[in-house]
Amino acid sequence: MMSSLNVQKRSYGVDLANWQDSTVNYPNIKFALVKVTEGTNYVNPKAAAQIKSAKNHGLLTGAYFYANHSDSVTKAKAEARFAVAKAKSLGVPFGSYLADDFENGDGNSIYGYANLNTDAVLAAMAVIKESGYKPLVYASASVFRNNLNISRIIKNYGTCLWVASYKVSGRQDYADFNYFPSMDGVAIWQFANAYHGYNVDGNINLIDLKISSNNHQAKKTEKATESLSQHPVVKWDVGAVAVVSNSKGAYLYTDSKLTKRESDKLKPQGSLWQVFGIKDGAICVGKNQYMDGRAVYIKANPIAYNDQKHGVAKIVSPYTHALSAPKANAEKVYELKLDSKVEFEGRVGRFLKLKDKYHGKQVYVTGNRAYIVL
Repeated sequence: MMSSLNVQKRSYGVDLANWQDSTVNYPNIKFALVKVTEGTNYVNPKAAAQIKSAKNHGLLTGAYFYANHSDSVTKAKAEARFAVAKAKSLGVPFGSYLADDFENGDGNSIYGYANLNTDAVLAAMAVIKESGYKPLVYASASVFRNNLNISRIIKNYGTCLWVASYKVSGRQDYADFNYFPSMDGVAIWQFANAYHGYNVDGNINLIDLKISSNNHQAKKTEKATESLSQHPVVKWDVGAVAVVSNSKGAYLYTDSKLTKRESDKLKPQGSLWQVFGIKDGAICVGKNQYMDGRAVYIKANPIAYNDQKHGVAKIVSPYTHALSAPKANAEKVYELKLDSKVEFEGRVGRFLKLKDKYHGKQVYVTGNRAYIVL
């Protein structure tokens, strides 16, 4: 049975981790959100069975990852990419929901500056959105109010908050809206930690939940991904990248003769790898990591070698600004929208010179937040 594609608002659902049963069968539920990963190493050992069971019970099936990134944008992106990859391989439908679970403990700290925490969460959500999933962020009402800037999150992603707040600790069968933690942007309210007396959290959605994924849509998404991979997006100083073009994927090998695989897991079509050289016809993509040159195609980045080259860049980080000078502490002139594209005419170090002038004056964007479209 396929995952349900539409759940009306004020429906009940559950979220699951490894301490819940593999079978997802609870009273009156219409959706389930399954923990897939934590950090960049842990995978919920029950996730595959829980996702399969949820879909077999006709539930709208989404996922979440437990954050270890604290206020680090770099870690947030890495954790989101890991979660996306596992969500896909474990069967979470394309077009469903994937949440960044931002709470304190187990490697994650909420006690950085709220705006820095928010930068990290937004970076994770951008990765999720670009992958074809719908981003959510989970936190307690207290964390949303004190440790994150929810107005920034809502501005970028609309109604996307998954908030935890309980009337009581213990059994609750229904959501009592007299105890709803009033705030803007709430998509899902986790109102119970013992739904109907079970060892599972109870949730209710405040908006209609929709999945745009079915077999036809998945094929369209795969084709779109393949098409987009013809123009990979890379950091300004990456000289060349290899894109896996084989429809079945590509293996990593530990030697250029391709005699020993690093593992039996294929790297998926469309995945991007920095190129460090070519040896014996194999593509070196890391220390003692090689790919068969027939399974990938390579695109070079002339911007890395020639600072006079023109091109197009994509804004990959939220709250990126055009700058008055090629300096990190330069005046912010205007905001550049996430996922938008800008033309540039060369670079000064890592700063790209934007083609469009501001009141006749040259402005710049850092190449750490605007990646080159090849």
